[in-house]
Amino acid sequence: MPARSLARSSPASSSLTARIVESILLLLPAGLILVAAVRQGENGGMMLWIGTGFQLIVCLLNFVSRHNRRDSIGPSIITLYVIALGWLWLGSRGSTDWYPPMAQAILLVMPLLVFALQILTDSGAPAIRRAQALAAALANRRDWPSDLAACRGLPEVKALRESLHVDAAPALALLRNRRPEVRIAALAALEFRQNWRPGQPKMILQLAMRAEEPAVRAAALTALGNVHEREIVEAVAEFLRDPSWEVRRAATEAILWDTQHCWGWIRHAVRRALGDHACQEDGPLFCDGQPLTADAVADLTAWSGEKGAVGTRAATTLGSHYNRVLSDGAPPELLDQLRSQLSDPHAPPSLRIELARLLRANGELDHELLEQLIDPVNPAPLRLNAVEALLSKGDHIGARAALHDLARLPNREIALATAALVQRRLGVDLGLAANEPLPPIHSRQAAEVTRRVLCWAANHDQANDDPNNAPIIFARMEERA
Repeated sequence: MPARSLARSSPASSSLTARIVESILLLLPAGLILVAAVRQGENGGMMLWIGTGFQLIVCLLNFVSRHNRRDSIGPSIITLYVIALGWLWLGSRGSTDWYPPMAQAILLVMPLLVFALQILTDSGAPAIRRAQALAAALANRRDWPSDLAACRGLPEVKALRESLHVDAAPALALLRNRRPEVRIAALAALEFRQNWRPGQPKMILQLAMRAEEPAVRAAALTALGNVHEREIVEAVAEFLRDPSWEVRRAATEAILWDTQHCWGWIRHAVRRALGDHACQEDGPLFCDGQPLTADAVADLTAWSGEKGAVGTRAATTLGSHYNRVLSDGAPPELLDQLRSQLSDPHAPPSLRIELARLLRANGELDHELLEQLIDPVNPAPLRLNAVEALLSKGDHIGARAALHDLARLPNREIALATAALVQRRLGVDLGLAANEPLPPIHSRQAAEVTRRVLCWAANHDQANDDPNNAPIIFARMEERA
């Protein structure tokens, strides 16, 4: 049978076979006593009939209690056979029939065999043998998916993962295979494994360091996600600056899902990764594990005040962390803390901008705080966010004044964002296409939009100097546009 068919049909068929064998073994003592009672007939068989009924009742109780349970049946079988041996000995004393000695021999030998099988199973030998067979099937497989990442989801890989609960050696033997598909399949069977023998995690780490395929490196890092050895964790953290995004993502998930145990080991590597210009497009460092610890939040808050990529990515990472906490139901103390950071002019600007977006998206910005944020002492992006939030609720004189103030800033990026807000909230056409992303900063369209924004702000100033000329000025501005 091919390996794929074996992997698909074996679990169901083996489970059914195991249930049938268990049922036969449980009912066999009652059957042996029943035959002995029938053979004795009326000559002292009452004890055997009572023993048969007792055995059947115990079997029934065992079936009911074992419903949907996966613990071992060995102790139950041994107990039933020993009790049946006592019933048979009491009920057949003085009998000259050949059957009782034979039945007693069976009732004595079967518990010994079951006990031996139980010891063998507990030793893990059958699981290791099955794992070796599945590993050999993967090594000899020829039809692999064209996408290396798809090798991780094969049924054979899932079966191998379930059979490796005793020892990872059968999968580790596949890491020497030349084909990357086989190595990825073996590593996928070891994903986030907890029980390692000494030296095994280092084998995975060495493979990650020397593998040329990004998919192999990513699978190796995922396999090390539950290792809590400092040397291994620090080495995995260095992959946060790997040339491949796939590997960087795997390293993030492997070390950031539980910062409670390892943040002190990886904080320096995390900071270097945040400041790496080659990784700026990755966005925040985020994974679906446990929330960041207080130490990690404190470090990221401090880093968000630095210039360059470190500050920007640290702020976005904190934004992702707080967004997850808020979605899970944040306590009021945390909301008060975030609002306090947002209103603090000495807090890192990049962090304040992220907090403003986050709190606004969650409906946690009140009117008083928004009016405080449009003050000129705040960063321009923060003021823009507050202006749009105020204008989305209706006309606001202070928000309009702040918008004209922002339009006069000599910054093309701010000018484009201001133009988009003016078009969206005030209905003034400044040359931007509706429902389209902003043009590149250095494009001719961006230069023209910037000129129109400055003209719009200048005309507003003239209109304020002489209110009677306001209609004429705005009409001229529309003609120029």
